[in-house]
Parts: sequence; C-alpha cells; structure tokens
Amino acid sequence: MDHKTILMDYIKNDIMRNRNAKLNEDDDLLSSGILDSLGILQLVAFIEKTFSIRIPDEDVLFENFQSVNAMTAYLLKE
Repeated sequence: MDHKTILMDYIKNDIMRNRNAKLNEDDDLLSSGILDSLGILQLVAFIEKTFSIRIPDEDVLFENFQSVNAMTAYLLKE
C-alpha cells in the first residue's frame, strides 16, 4: 500500500471512526474539524510508527497536515 492509502485508511477508521466516511485526499482536515490538536498528535504518532520516521516538532505545521495530499508530499520529502 502507498502512503496516501495508508493515511486515508487510518484517518477514516481511527480518527473519523467510520469506514464509509467520505474523505477526499484534498479535504482540509483542520478547517473541516476532522483533525483537532489531539488528532494531529495521534496522527504524528501513527506516521512515526508506521513509516519508521521521526517528525520534528517544527514540522508539525498546518501546511504539512492540512490534507492527505499535504501529508503525503511531506512524507515523500523525508
């Protein structure tokens, strides 16, 4: 599975808690309320564990976590 699919599945199943939830890869996760501060922390922990990387605090920015596409782009830079 690619990064985007893994992130989409995690957000739908663990953050939104609904496998049938509508989620597009460009949806603004923060403005829409899908992610809040706790959700971002959970997502960072998931990403670090799943992809075996460390996300520095200074990289936990709105633009890196705004959408699934933004997260995927961030991960591909690392």
